[in-house]
Amino acid sequence: MTTNPTHSPRIHLTSLGCAKNLIDSEHLLAKLARAGAVVGAPPEAADIIIVNTCGFIAPAKQESIDTILDLAHYKKKDPNKRLIVMGCLSQRYGPELHAGLPEVDAVFGLNHDDDIIRACGLTPISETGRLLLTPPHTAYIRISEGCSNRCTYCTIPVIRGPYRSRPPTEIIREAEDLAATGVKELVVIAQDTTLYGTDLSGDIRIHDLLARLAEIAGVHWIRLLYTHPAHFPNGLIAAYADIPVLVPYVDLPLQHLNDAILRRMGRGMTQHDAIDLIAHLRARVPNIAIRTTFIIGFPGETRPQFNELVRLVKEIQFDHAGAFPYSREDGTPAARMPNQVSERAKARRVRDLMLAQQEIVFARNRARIGQRTEVLIDGRVDDTTWISRTAAQAPDVDPVTYVSGTGLREGEFVDVEIIGSDGYDLRARSVGTGDDDV
Repeated sequence: MTTNPTHSPRIHLTSLGCAKNLIDSEHLLAKLARAGAVVGAPPEAADIIIVNTCGFIAPAKQESIDTILDLAHYKKKDPNKRLIVMGCLSQRYGPELHAGLPEVDAVFGLNHDDDIIRACGLTPISETGRLLLTPPHTAYIRISEGCSNRCTYCTIPVIRGPYRSRPPTEIIREAEDLAATGVKELVVIAQDTTLYGTDLSGDIRIHDLLARLAEIAGVHWIRLLYTHPAHFPNGLIAAYADIPVLVPYVDLPLQHLNDAILRRMGRGMTQHDAIDLIAHLRARVPNIAIRTTFIIGFPGETRPQFNELVRLVKEIQFDHAGAFPYSREDGTPAARMPNQVSERAKARRVRDLMLAQQEIVFARNRARIGQRTEVLIDGRVDDTTWISRTAAQAPDVDPVTYVSGTGLREGEFVDVEIIGSDGYDLRARSVGTGDDDV
């Protein structure tokens, strides 16, 4: 039901930041559509423009502000349009956004869907669901809210609150609904997936939840992101070996590998812990792909400490690694630490680490030539070329595999042979027909 039955407002939504933000956007779009809005309009044709912002680090904040200002140009051309800002940046800096951006009509933090729907001139309804913004065969599923790790550089606990696991029955029901619509790859996310269930009564943990998700008909791949090395349970290592649909891919943000820096970061782990965990994973699951991220230029990081990190990256040989300059965030303990590293030094170190990782990836890609593997077709480039991903490539964050072949379809699994690479991306040719009813 709408408050104005003579006109269904046309909505444009731009979603920024992480996959958790994307899920928030998907839920809001579904509620707006059920309340009577027309969603998915381009900004020039929309009555209401919504920006779901990210406020994690300084570059993300700037991207959010730039996006708001860019979309405000449409409102200048048509003063009848409304501009609404929501999400993490609004949660943390709502009053400042109100004061500093007169172009914005309304600002909402997290978990204000009903208020946003009312601001669109509609009546909220109790139904839930999602309008996927991912390809229809892949969906993220969030298993918890917030974070309680309190890393000294991170604002997530301030923005999203303490860690709160979702009930397993609720997660399973959502996953079953997604599978019923044709989703074949479930990407399990949380700020820290390895903590799942530790705050719930009973003894369900992340590996137990994954085993239950694996029983859902139609799910061919389950991918787990955002694990924490400080409390990676042995049961999860076993799950990678024992659950066939749990792809052998570990997202393991280490952030650094120097013990002094790890202590100052509040990571609750040591260099030895990280190396030992990786060794156990590779011993139990020999074909496992490991992705990690590093924060470069943390306060007090010396060149020898950084060089130690580079040496270990070369020794460990990660399948995927990202490096990000430390961002000094207001209100965090790290922002008050002495010996802040200059932006110039951070940029130089990020470059040096990524050049070292580039050599590793390019060598690994060359070694894959001639191998056969299964890929999931994500979309078409042209009549004979398709974008796909192997089990070792997560959506949005990793390189892709370009497949040559005819008669392929988006959302099907196909056997391919790796025939080359273009930088970080792989090239392959189809050698068999996938079964999209798997």
